[in-house]
Amino acid sequence: MIKKCLLGLFVLALAFAPAAMAQADNPTIAILRFGALPSLDITEGAILDLLEAYGYLSSEENRILEERRDHQGENINIIWGDAGFDYPTVTLMVENAIDEDADALVTLGTPVTLVTVNTTLDLEEPPAVLFTAVHSPYLAGIADSACIKPAHVTGSEIETSYEFVFDALRKQNPALSVIGTIYDTAAASGVYGIERIADLAEGMGISVEVAGVTALSDLRAATAGLMQKGADAIVLPIDSLTTQGLPIIVTIANENGVPVFHPSMGSIYYGATIGAGYSGFYDNGVRVGIMLAAYLNGDIDIATTGIHVATGRGLGINLDSASLQDVEVSSELMREADVVLEGGNPTRVSARIRQKIRQRGVVIPLERRQDADREFLAAIQCSEEMIAEQQAALYAAES
Repeated sequence: MIKKCLLGLFVLALAFAPAAMAQADNPTIAILRFGALPSLDITEGAILDLLEAYGYLSSEENRILEERRDHQGENINIIWGDAGFDYPTVTLMVENAIDEDADALVTLGTPVTLVTVNTTLDLEEPPAVLFTAVHSPYLAGIADSACIKPAHVTGSEIETSYEFVFDALRKQNPALSVIGTIYDTAAASGVYGIERIADLAEGMGISVEVAGVTALSDLRAATAGLMQKGADAIVLPIDSLTTQGLPIIVTIANENGVPVFHPSMGSIYYGATIGAGYSGFYDNGVRVGIMLAAYLNGDIDIATTGIHVATGRGLGINLDSASLQDVEVSSELMREADVVLEGGNPTRVSARIRQKIRQRGVVIPLERRQDADREFLAAIQCSEEMIAEQQAALYAAES
């Protein structure tokens, strides 16, 4: 473990409070993310709302914590971590949270979760690790299955539907013959994504040009190379690097009149022409918040609490990007859209999405939500039979 004297250089950058400031009688929670994204801001807000509902935060403390400032409260201490999309900093961030004696590490995203799990595996008494906003946790090596995992780890996995992306692709341009895709070669979710993209494209008779990248600085050349190879559209997988660098990809695509498709509805806010995929960013925080509150209350055993699978699709359209690309979005997609951006603002938002947006800051009293929360937790408990079945399936897959 890295000594505190070495970590002192990073404390200000990572916005962690000194250990001496923590209130010893209160649990300490570290909320850690790979980098700043609006979708993660929504997820973090939901976690705070759940902690308020369960009495760990007051409304005033919730407002203070919205600014991601470390806080030693009446009932709980919260410390924040943001790695700035820098992989080496992730390890420092996690080590620092452990040195701050955090009782639970709430991790947002696959890169941070993987480092956190690996860092805590050999600890004699590891803190609980509760993750959310994670894609492909089994391919990434975070767990083997929903119930076969490190005893101190659980969380919520996002189900990514590349079929939904290709459905939008077909509706936009049925005659499409060549697509390009870019992925982070170090990200399991990116590797899995391009495999799914290649399989689905082959089934539709579409050729795929692939570019692998290892840094943001690679994206401009990779995108330009796909244009030179005749890509009529770019279809991206889910990984942190291409998500962070989406504006770079979109800039080159705009210059070449090529639409960009992404398997997350929220990607339209970064410039993607069509975002077809997961939209439950507040729900992510609710689920991990329920697990966190139950763990703090002693109501669940992390070892027998299985990994939840989050589903839910939304379709977003960025007409500003489409205009720059000289692309006319199909009338079918326009009718189905949940969110339409134009002039930099959402000009159409479906009732379902409006309801989700209004959830932030509206804290449901515990007496109104507790029964549903208990049902959610009961549904993800791992029985001995479930563990045996999953272990047998793993053995069969290896043989």
